[in-house]
Amino acid sequence: MTPKKSSRGGKHRALWALGVLLILALLAASLYVLRIRLHHNSSEIVDNDYELVGIDVSSHNGKINFECVSGAGIDFVIIKASEGAAFRDSRFASNYDSAKDNGLAVGAYHFFRFDVDGTLQARNFVETIGDRDFDLPLVIDVEEHGNPYVFLRSKVVRQLRDMVDELTALEYRVMIYTNKDGYYKFIKDNFDDYPLWLCSLNRRPELDWTIWQYSHWGKVDGIQGDVDLNRFYGNLEQWKNWLN
Repeated sequence: MTPKKSSRGGKHRALWALGVLLILALLAASLYVLRIRLHHNSSEIVDNDYELVGIDVSSHNGKINFECVSGAGIDFVIIKASEGAAFRDSRFASNYDSAKDNGLAVGAYHFFRFDVDGTLQARNFVETIGDRDFDLPLVIDVEEHGNPYVFLRSKVVRQLRDMVDELTALEYRVMIYTNKDGYYKFIKDNFDDYPLWLCSLNRRPELDWTIWQYSHWGKVDGIQGDVDLNRFYGNLEQWKNWLN
């Protein structure tokens, strides 16, 4: 005679599964609240001292309606052009053309790879932008996120120096993007003569910055989803002087 299976084990498994789902739901809710708080805090630390607001975009932002972006009060846009020695952003050309057509000041950035020769990266950047005119300096994006976890700091600095030297030899103005950690690891005492575009999401930067990226969760007409928000350090007159 086959014994009856106990229903107690099934109930325990169901209760355990329900508990796991509740924990996951609470974690998701907590992360959402934290994200909202970070977004609000980032917005609140920006005051009227910084009149010029900009965004930075790449193909990850999808197709952008720059007419709406311009109408929303955005003054400048920095567009991803390239990465490493060969990658080129698929929307760079269309983003550039549309941003220019709608009166935005335009810049371009290259994501710097720690494991790729700096001169080759400079050449990829230059070949990608072609003969286009830019209002802002060309930007080298230097950050550990998206790069190999293991690296030799002196080698990264050397390859970054090779890229900067190649661009300046071609008479391009250069700006460097990084965060506080990246600044102290790679930029300080090595590239102090170049304007700094600094990411700082939870407080006003204490470093000497030219452009401040203060949020990753901006909402701008013409762009679906979140977009990075930035401010220029000064007023309109200082902006015009800097561009010139």
